Amino acid sequence: MAWPSKYQRDIEMNIELQCCALFIIFTISVMFFREKRLDLMNRKLFQCAVCACFACLIFDILSIIMINKSVHDGFNPFITGIVCKFYIMLLALQGYLAYVYASTGLFPLEKTWAKTVKITSNIIFILGEILMLLLPIFFTASGRVVYSYGPSTIVAYALSAIYILSTIATTIAYRLKMPGRRFTAMLLWQGLWLLAAVIQFIVPEILLVGFASAFGMVILYIQLENPSEYLDSTTGLFTTNALSTYVHDKYRFGKSFSMFTAKIHYLTNNVDYNMEQAAVMRTARALVRLGPEPAFRIDDDTFCVVYEDRNRMFDRAAYIKMQKDNVTDLPAKGTYLLIPDSLLMNGPDEFFRFLHTNLESEKEVLVADEEMLKNLREQNSIKELIDEALRTDRVEVFYQPFYNVKKACFDEAEALVRIRLENGEIVPPGVFIPLAEETGQIIPLGIRVFEKVCLFLANGEAEKYGLEQIEINVSAAQFDNENPAGFVLKHIEKYRINPRLINLEITETAAVENRGIMLQNMGKLIERGVTFSLDDFGTGRSNIDYFVNLPVKNIKFDYTFTREFFSNERIKLVITGLVDILHKMNMCVVAEGIETKEQVEVMRNMGVEFIQGYYYSKPIPEAEFISFLKENNRGAQ
Repeated sequence: MAWPSKYQRDIEMNIELQCCALFIIFTISVMFFREKRLDLMNRKLFQCAVCACFACLIFDILSIIMINKSVHDGFNPFITGIVCKFYIMLLALQGYLAYVYASTGLFPLEKTWAKTVKITSNIIFILGEILMLLLPIFFTASGRVVYSYGPSTIVAYALSAIYILSTIATTIAYRLKMPGRRFTAMLLWQGLWLLAAVIQFIVPEILLVGFASAFGMVILYIQLENPSEYLDSTTGLFTTNALSTYVHDKYRFGKSFSMFTAKIHYLTNNVDYNMEQAAVMRTARALVRLGPEPAFRIDDDTFCVVYEDRNRMFDRAAYIKMQKDNVTDLPAKGTYLLIPDSLLMNGPDEFFRFLHTNLESEKEVLVADEEMLKNLREQNSIKELIDEALRTDRVEVFYQPFYNVKKACFDEAEALVRIRLENGEIVPPGVFIPLAEETGQIIPLGIRVFEKVCLFLANGEAEKYGLEQIEINVSAAQFDNENPAGFVLKHIEKYRINPRLINLEITETAAVENRGIMLQNMGKLIERGVTFSLDDFGTGRSNIDYFVNLPVKNIKFDYTFTREFFSNERIKLVITGLVDILHKMNMCVVAEGIETKEQVEVMRNMGVEFIQGYYYSKPIPEAEFISFLKENNRGAQ
């Protein structure tokens, strides 16, 4: 029997919004599944949410049609009831998936309470679905007002409300742990859904819930789950942000993966832009041809591919290296880093630190192993040691006196940094200085040492016993900003120190790498009375240009340089000639590492002005240094 035309019109009007929503979800699904995407937990959950929304809209439309057929045409009410139950069960499933989507990336999985909450929410959902299936459901249709009701429907609405409110509460509670746009997207999604449910409850003929759910999917897709956002526009590979998200996701859920990373090192500085771009594109195409695994461009010239199977990773890595070895038209070499098992590292931070550290290696192929991880962890332990020492003020300054040959006294000294452990042990600088230089910690460390020296000089006791100047090391990193002289002048003025008491030691490396900024700041300080020495002479990249023109007072021969004086005739000739040249340039010479009386006499006879070494004193703490000056500089009192 044909439906009356007015019923037909009512049905068509009732499903208009649902059909629009269905079209929206279909469009999102096509875009989402056609794009390259990463195997992330949130994306899997979004995929489930989209499928649940799609199925819910289908059953929403079917339930409207079948309720009208049952009420007006006598269609089997049992079948209609089953369809209605499936619809409300899918509606509750959407609410549950929204809650899981929101909480999965936020709750700390290792916490007992988080596990309890997860289990409880799962039990509530399963029990609710069973109740909806078992409890009776009724339905009615009058014009455009079409809906189901009864105990089963009440359970569905209550369950949906619980999960919507829980999702909103979770989002607000963890707002500081998520990006701003994720917070906004989640609230909009759930807020629109809740608002639509309230409007539909007040005005039953406006069936907004399905449309609001689909519109929420649009918000999530645009704001959070658009796969193209993670793609590099030049190569089509995934970006650094995508790799970061991927790695954090895998570690969070305890999933192991293998990774092959390749870094291009150009062998000349004259590689033009077009050649670089050609190399990048050639690498990208080669990585795509390796297989379906996700490939990333994590830097201008660094690429990686992630694998679930380590054997496949080794096989593909060998293949790509063979391909690179056959390239002869590009002046470049590669560094290949293979990580067979990501769970070797204890988390994303260590993973990326390992990656960053080893990609700069001189070796061509590196395979991550426990020994490499051990070295990395030792470095990290030292870094934390430096941070802790700065935070708890366990940075100390030791002083090593210089013997002034002409005056026959100790009127200068070098300030040397030490770190004291909680148990009282002293950490020598060779343990932490090289790493501090790499990490930039040398800057706050150097400032702390300088301030402590100023504090030591401010009491005047060292001057009382004949000290005229203290030499303080300045690292290359401290010249890498516009005004490194600022902290020197600041502390000199703060502690009212005579600038002539300060002599800053710069290394040959600093002199070469930061010449322009260095000379600018040296000029500022020299105008105020501060003097300079060139430290570690004989170990760096000396050249006549900077050596002749640097405004330094002393030249310090490194202890390895002076040691060779006594064992290498050629070095002996070089040092003897250099001492003569330096004296003619009105510079003084400091010989480091002097340990015997015979060495002292040789340096004295050669005309060296200052002698520094264990023959006179090792570096000693402040109190011992004052006692040393008091004992050995009696004539200066």
